[in-house]
Amino acid sequence: MWKRRERKPMAVDIDHMKVLNQEAIEQLELMSTALEASELATGTMRDSLDTMAENHWHSYMDIIHMLTMHDEDLAATMKKLGTGLRDEEDNEYVERKFAANRELLLLLLLALIRRHQRFIHLWALRGSPMIDYFKESMAMEREHMSEIVAIIQGMV
Repeated sequence: MWKRRERKPMAVDIDHMKVLNQEAIEQLELMSTALEASELATGTMRDSLDTMAENHWHSYMDIIHMLTMHDEDLAATMKKLGTGLRDEEDNEYVERKFAANRELLLLLLLALIRRHQRFIHLWALRGSPMIDYFKESMAMEREHMSEIVAIIQGMV
């Protein structure tokens, strides 16, 4: 006779989560650099830099997708806030300009970078006696990050 066993939660590879968060930071920094450069550019150069920034955002969203595959709580938070991950078939080409929102977008990117740095720091605390602080902080950071991603997703 088979006994039903409860599924044990899968252990999260902390080093892998740190690497994914570091990759997310790199994509956000590249996007920020492209947006800053496009502020000074005109014409087709500005359009090209805006396209580069948008491509970095899509790469960032791919990394977020990988993070949500490893962190079920993050996936639940993103889903709760209605932050959809990128689907190629759902995207219709819509020309969007960053013109009026560049400064806001740059500040939101900076906030996201800080959130990912905070995630890296919190993953480092995993083995310490601060486990309660870790759980509360991670939940709060997930919610803040999801809200910022939802705002930027609406702009991009």
